Amino acid sequence: MTEGPRAGWYADDQGELRYWDGSAWTNYTARNYPYALNAYQSSAGFTADTHRVSKPWLRRWELWLVAGCVAVMGIVAVGAAATSETNDTVTSEPVHATEPARTVDQSPADVEPSPTTEPSTTPEPTDEPVVMLFITDQKDGDSWVGSDGNEYRLGLVNTPERNEQCGPEATAFTRKVLRNGYSVNAYAEDTHGRLVAEVRDAKGRSLNVMLARRGLGDDRYLEEFRHENPELGRRLDRAFASASVPACRKAAKPVPLVPQPPKAKTPDKDCMAGYSPCLPIVADLDCGEIGHPVTVTGSDPYRLDRDGDGTGCD
Repeated sequence: MTEGPRAGWYADDQGELRYWDGSAWTNYTARNYPYALNAYQSSAGFTADTHRVSKPWLRRWELWLVAGCVAVMGIVAVGAAATSETNDTVTSEPVHATEPARTVDQSPADVEPSPTTEPSTTPEPTDEPVVMLFITDQKDGDSWVGSDGNEYRLGLVNTPERNEQCGPEATAFTRKVLRNGYSVNAYAEDTHGRLVAEVRDAKGRSLNVMLARRGLGDDRYLEEFRHENPELGRRLDRAFASASVPACRKAAKPVPLVPQPPKAKTPDKDCMAGYSPCLPIVADLDCGEIGHPVTVTGSDPYRLDRDGDGTGCD
């Protein structure tokens, strides 16, 4: 019986360094055990001064390494070429017309000038100017006639009439805010033919919102006409929620246009109407029973003023 090689590291039939346990190949290879190469060299009687042991497995990996490097270099070269082409396409600068080169025999007059682009004379668009209006006939704090002939009514905010409390203050506030002019955004027309609008002063501030925030306007018509301008309605909601309490004077009592006659003094219950001083209420009374003159102020039921001079019993 022939004995096999002793246990150790040997090159298998694939050229890979593998461990031989003395009777069969194992799964242990040099890839998992770095010291296997030294062990193989020792078991083969390797010495650096005598001869080198053939390592077919090592030559196989060197071949694969060279092939891998070549493949990587090829991929890098292809990618670099594609990137260069892309950059040339994207970053290429526009070609500008330049003056053609002159030869020695040509003068500047002989060379045709290159075409040039004349600057555009089209004016740049500008925003439309804001037309400023002025009050010509003020009704109260929320309505007036403008310098364009239209009568305006502030939208979604209501101010008191001039003879009502805070009416004079609201009227004066509107006149002061719009003294330098105003612009309008009319969005509806009311039953009186007035243009319903949001009005802004010369600084662009909304008079509608300012009156609400100052407490000089109320939300009397807000819910009824909110659908006409919902965005203004939302801003007025915030203004009314944070409105201050204005210091307004008490409204003066209205003066009647036609003077009323003074009311006649109601006679006492025990006095006959039409006499002063009081005469008792009886069926009949004569001057002898009275004993003093009386003034007749109404009818003369006792017939005391016989001469009609307004004094009875004289």
